[in-house]
Amino acid sequence: MRLSLRTKTITGVASITAALLFVLIVTIFQFLNELVDSSVKKSANTSAALFVSTTKNAFLSYDLSSLDADVSEILTNPNIAYVRVKDKNDRVFVEKGDAAALNATFKQDTSASHTDDGIYDTQAPIQVNGTLYGYVEMGLNIASVTQSVSRVKNWTLTLAMLEFVLVGLLSYLLGSYLMGQLQSLLKGAKHLGEAVKDNNYRDIFVEVRGKDELSELAGAFNHLVERLKEESGQRQRVEDELKELNALLEEKVKDRTAKLNQKNFQLEEANKDLKEAQMQLLQAEKMASVGQLAAGVAHEINNPVGFVSSNISTLNDYVATYQMLFAQMNSVINAEDDAARIKAIAEVEQSIKTKDLAFINEDIGDLLNDSSEGLYRVADIVKGLKLFSRVDSDDVQLHNINDCIRTTLAMVNNQLKYICTVETNLGNVPAVAMNVGKISQVITNLLINAGQAVESTGKHGKVTISSIRVDEFVELRVEDTGCGVPQSHLDKLFNPFFTTKPEGEGTGLGLSISFGIAQEHGGSLSVSSKEGEGSCFTLTLPIPKDDDNDSCTIDSKGS
Repeated sequence: MRLSLRTKTITGVASITAALLFVLIVTIFQFLNELVDSSVKKSANTSAALFVSTTKNAFLSYDLSSLDADVSEILTNPNIAYVRVKDKNDRVFVEKGDAAALNATFKQDTSASHTDDGIYDTQAPIQVNGTLYGYVEMGLNIASVTQSVSRVKNWTLTLAMLEFVLVGLLSYLLGSYLMGQLQSLLKGAKHLGEAVKDNNYRDIFVEVRGKDELSELAGAFNHLVERLKEESGQRQRVEDELKELNALLEEKVKDRTAKLNQKNFQLEEANKDLKEAQMQLLQAEKMASVGQLAAGVAHEINNPVGFVSSNISTLNDYVATYQMLFAQMNSVINAEDDAARIKAIAEVEQSIKTKDLAFINEDIGDLLNDSSEGLYRVADIVKGLKLFSRVDSDDVQLHNINDCIRTTLAMVNNQLKYICTVETNLGNVPAVAMNVGKISQVITNLLINAGQAVESTGKHGKVTISSIRVDEFVELRVEDTGCGVPQSHLDKLFNPFFTTKPEGEGTGLGLSISFGIAQEHGGSLSVSSKEGEGSCFTLTLPIPKDDDNDSCTIDSKGS
């Protein structure tokens, strides 16, 4: 459907005016309602509070005659519809006023605009030193206020409609004037289009009437025609020049495209080299963290490997003994006569006495059990190293924090066992969503810091690791009997590069990184410390909301 400019002008102006009037009316009505509600509520609360202060002594002393007199006095105010005084058990002491309002069920009003009976109901407590003794229920007659608000709203609507009609009329007159001026311009524009096609610019000028913007537009249109006549002659010359420039441009584009392809190839190679450098840097950073534990882990691995190697050497000797006995038994079986058989049996008996086979049989089981325990110990340490080396991974999985504690203790045990006693109190906690490598890094950092704090005292101290469920969180606590942290340093302890260690012994990044890891997991890392007595670091991790069953919990016995 095609609409004329006049229709669009009228419609547009009328729509904008209607929208503005609607917003204005809604704003006025809302302001009136809020003003009335505020005034009525304030008046009701003030009247009820004043009446409570006036009648409190008479109410508490059960002076019903004074109460009745006070109620009668306040009802002389034409704005008070009714008053009711009752104790906290809803026993009515005095009630007077509008019978219909008194017979209706009391419901405290919150807005004057929502009252349907013309009475604003309010209530005030009668209390002394915080003890409630009764209530005063009061109704304010707001019918006159409501009628005044209605008259204001009606006048507002009437004025808005009158303004809307006037705006529509003016829009019609303006649209008619614009249409008359634009029709002539439209006719000239059509002629101009035909002139451009035929390259003939005669007899297409428009008449200039008046001295307004439209007349200026008509003059500009005529000037444009003059310019087009001039440009038409130049256009042909320019087109010829453009053809020559296009041919030259195509050659330059081909040359630039070849150079751009070469630059893109160089950029891809540079990006590839950069990614390889980033991977090498990440690997170096990861190995540097593992290197802090290398000496202790090597010692922890060498101990079981040493006695496993010794056990294997002893088992080799036992195997040689059994091989010798097997060869002698084979001689007994293959003997050609009784004399040779008796001689071979004698050699077997002599070997059994010499080699003490009873001890060998008993010792073989112990050697195998000890070797298995040693290999399991090495496997636990390697497992912990694998978890720790995955710190650069973003994988998150449900995992029990007690398992992280055990594997981390296996790695740092050699660094702690000579300077402190390690005590674990692992509770029955559910699995939480975590990046196992990053949480293992946090636990490692806390345990190493605790050991260094104990070592700095020069005494054999104690480090206690405990886990417990607190509401919807799992808490890991690492407590030590070390030197503690001064109160002035506690608020800076998790800042990057802040350290209390001597220069060259710490980077100040360990606790800062651990704090960031805790926040990544939606948890927190906090500390409490007393200088000279020790510190307690608490790692808090949230329990998944859909994981409230026992299937995600693991029983762990403290030691």
